[in-house]
Amino acid sequence: MFRRLSILVIASLCLATLAEAQAKKPAIGNFPFWSVPKQEFADQLVPGLNAALLLSDEQIVKLQEARRETIDNEQLRGKKIKDPNVTVSDAEREARQKATQEAYANLRTKVSNILTAEQRTLIEQINAAHLEVSKAAAEEFAVQLTYAKGNDDLQKSLQQQKRDRHATNFKSKLEGILSPNQKAAWEKAAAEELANAAKPKLKK
Repeated sequence: MFRRLSILVIASLCLATLAEAQAKKPAIGNFPFWSVPKQEFADQLVPGLNAALLLSDEQIVKLQEARRETIDNEQLRGKKIKDPNVTVSDAEREARQKATQEAYANLRTKVSNILTAEQRTLIEQINAAHLEVSKAAAEEFAVQLTYAKGNDDLQKSLQQQKRDRHATNFKSKLEGILSPNQKAAWEKAAAEELANAAKPKLKK
């Protein structure tokens, strides 16, 4: 009787583990699809934005593999030297910079081949919208920030107002670009990411 019960318990645990593994879907995380001035590969412009691309599981797996093979591959990019006492020659620095550029170029090609034409177009539209609202916010507050030089409190207040204006205008732009399904996916992912970020981190 005890043996039969043990077998049933083990079988149940195995089935539960299998079901959990099947239910767990690959996640894209903060993949650098986006671009900002002086940075071609940027993380999400706002929380949850990657979800708006409606990537398939197959695409996500391929994208993560592409990242591992390029910009996350230390053999291609060259291992970072964290010791400040270690001197790096100009030739070594130039070689590392060239390797990094090639890694990003390879990633760009791989990502373009993995994404659909519609997804690539959406990224271009969102990047353009983000740049537009960034320039508009900078122009709107340029004069005020110039006159506020020397007044740290006022500078901080104006900078926060500029960020708030940028965030509000960018959200409005996104709502005009995204389809209902894309918008729903973005908002759901944003809520989950913000909730996870708010959770207290356990000390190791």
